[in-house]
Amino acid sequence: MKQLFIIIIICLPFFQTLDAQPQLRAGSQDLYLFCSSVTDAKEGILRVENPDNDNDPLYEHRPIHFIMLSKAKNIYACFDHYNYNPTQLSKIRTVEPAKDQMEIMITSRGMLKFIYELKPITLEDKLASFRTKEEVWTWMDSLKTTGKRIYILDWNDSFNQNGNGQIKLIQVMPGATNRPLY
Repeated sequence: MKQLFIIIIICLPFFQTLDAQPQLRAGSQDLYLFCSSVTDAKEGILRVENPDNDNDPLYEHRPIHFIMLSKAKNIYACFDHYNYNPTQLSKIRTVEPAKDQMEIMITSRGMLKFIYELKPITLEDKLASFRTKEEVWTWMDSLKTTGKRIYILDWNDSFNQNGNGQIKLIQVMPGATNRPLY
């Protein structure tokens, strides 16, 4: 019995370390998308946001939409960022924090090394790889079921271009596509 107790005491730090390792890689539960958005496009990644929403008490931050758009392939798929004011939203409907209170994370450019290890997806490359709109729908459906948080790093965001040693990651969720509702 004494030997068993000694073995447990010796091995306990090892087992505690095993438990801690998944927490160190918590970011691996995230998916990172890169893009260089434009504000007017027929092909590419369109970024849409309305500055008028900055004065709307319903929002903590205005909604942001990143739209994968290809007129030639008839592709439309949207990634949405929402950060509602929970007090105001609760007057309209029940607040769902995972969907209604997304973050915009400002972090060190050093985070890019970690993100590259997770193999980020460049949206322009992904859009070019699709042959049909049905492929897009399948991909968007798969993203909805991963359980991962999704972040977009927009290289054309002025914050990411100013070279201050930081990057802005915008949490999004898969949104609308041009899939028929019936």
